[in-house]
Amino acid sequence: MTTEIKEQLDQTAESPDKDQDTVSIRVEDLIVGRKINNAIFDSNGVLLLAAGAVVNSRFKQLLRDRNMPDVKIHSQDAAAVSLSAAFSGDAALDTGSGIFSTEMTEKLDKLIESGSMFVANTGPAVRDSMVIHGCKGYDQEHREKLFEQQQEFGESLDGMMRGALSGQTPKGSEIAGMAASYLTQLTADADSVISAAAEAGKDESLSQHCLQMSLLGMAIGTELNLDESNVRNIGLCGLVHDWGMVSVQDKIGSWRRKLNPLERMEVQKHPIISLEMLEDVAGIPSVVPVVCYQVHEQPNGKGYPRNRTQNMIHMFARILNVAHCYVSLTTSREDRPALMPYAAMEFLLRQTNDKTIDSAPMRALLNLLSLFPVGSFVTLTDGSAARIIRRNQNLYTSPIVQIIQTSEGKNADPMDPDNILDLNESHHEIDQALPTPGKDEIDLSSELFDGQI
Repeated sequence: MTTEIKEQLDQTAESPDKDQDTVSIRVEDLIVGRKINNAIFDSNGVLLLAAGAVVNSRFKQLLRDRNMPDVKIHSQDAAAVSLSAAFSGDAALDTGSGIFSTEMTEKLDKLIESGSMFVANTGPAVRDSMVIHGCKGYDQEHREKLFEQQQEFGESLDGMMRGALSGQTPKGSEIAGMAASYLTQLTADADSVISAAAEAGKDESLSQHCLQMSLLGMAIGTELNLDESNVRNIGLCGLVHDWGMVSVQDKIGSWRRKLNPLERMEVQKHPIISLEMLEDVAGIPSVVPVVCYQVHEQPNGKGYPRNRTQNMIHMFARILNVAHCYVSLTTSREDRPALMPYAAMEFLLRQTNDKTIDSAPMRALLNLLSLFPVGSFVTLTDGSAARIIRRNQNLYTSPIVQIIQTSEGKNADPMDPDNILDLNESHHEIDQALPTPGKDEIDLSSELFDGQI
């Protein structure tokens, strides 16, 4: 069968009838062992698989080698070769129309396809006003206030999400106030704010997920030299983009597990549900619906809900997608523990190779957190244990650390300034990454990690 497929891929044939009823199916969704009754052609009329042939693993791999993320299948065969097609109904088979359409999504699709989604600064870059603390610890009193605020914001956001689902209209000014507060804090001490938010978000609720995404997205936007208005809008989008998941949770329960095709479709509807929940919110900038609609799109065209590719995805959405991936990987699921922060960064760097995520915001995230992310734990070459407390410019492997335990296993004084080291100026180096104490984290080599975000 392998030889036959190779011959078919090299063979040209008469293009199929333009009026032939075909639908687009992801190559990854094709079911091996299923027979097709109608031939499959590529966009140039090249025969890919003959009528009566059977889909097999080699055929799928050859399509991947051709950089074909999806393939046109006759509608009569679609349900037989793809579970997604079988469960989605005719309206969802065509990636042009997506899972379902509303008047708002049709307007957004036209805006996106017009190519008018550009981002420009109208003021100075926020990065120019960032306070750089160097080899210095955190202000503990201020840090306690950050924990309290993160909890308060989480409760407030959760109430707004659930209120919007039941028909109550949230105040756009209150949501914008959260983003503005985060921006002020990021400017004052980004390292402390980001690590505090990660610690405060241990309850792993949807609201805390949105808060961490918002904060991390704003920090990435700052690293990409965006101005205050743009960075604030990224934060606002991060706070509201997942509101539709409240409705999805009511239908399928927890989404942090392995989902069946029907449940995946419910999850993929949530951006549109979010748009509906936000329609009546006053004071929301016009860019917010576009970004919320696209946060889960991927540059390689394998995201949802419209399978958009790199140039058709708003910059803010690509930024928040990277933030979403990092937060999701470092959050536990029912089917796997959280990844160690270092392992999450390692995994995301690999994800840039197949354009699952955009490389520009990923580089910004690396600059922002370092390869050993702020807030994570490591051992040094002298056997001592340390916590990463600050990035060190672009020195990814030499961040600023705080010794928390000596090589003999004795606790170190966290208030002693001598226990804070700039690894670029020290004879110590990082030996290995460690799981966060009290958190059941794993690394990439663990058999428990299935690669799902």
